[in-house]
Amino acid sequence: MEARGVEGERVARRYLESDGYRIVATNFHSRWGELDIVAVSPDGVVAFCEVKSYSPRSMVNPLEAVTPAKLRKIEKTIQYFLMRNPRYFDSEMRIEVIVTDGQRVLDHLKTLR
Repeated sequence: MEARGVEGERVARRYLESDGYRIVATNFHSRWGELDIVAVSPDGVVAFCEVKSYSPRSMVNPLEAVTPAKLRKIEKTIQYFLMRNPRYFDSEMRIEVIVTDGQRVLDHLKTLR
């Protein structure tokens, strides 16, 4: 992972923790992809967070990178995560996207699915 991505995930973790989330896993891998951050929100929802690092010079909106194909990979990886961590199986869940510039969080979408 490039340095901007690593730094973006660090910023996102710090942001989530300051917002009351409990980090459960980071960089969880499956054969379909990776979950950047898995956390439990203050209200008990399991949040599968996709972190997108954004360069102000970029011509592309980072949210455009979360395509339907990317969501399918995330969903398959969530299924694998739940198989490996069955205690979360009956929890309320959602996919979230956190956009960062590597120094601060620019956007946090909580209602992706």
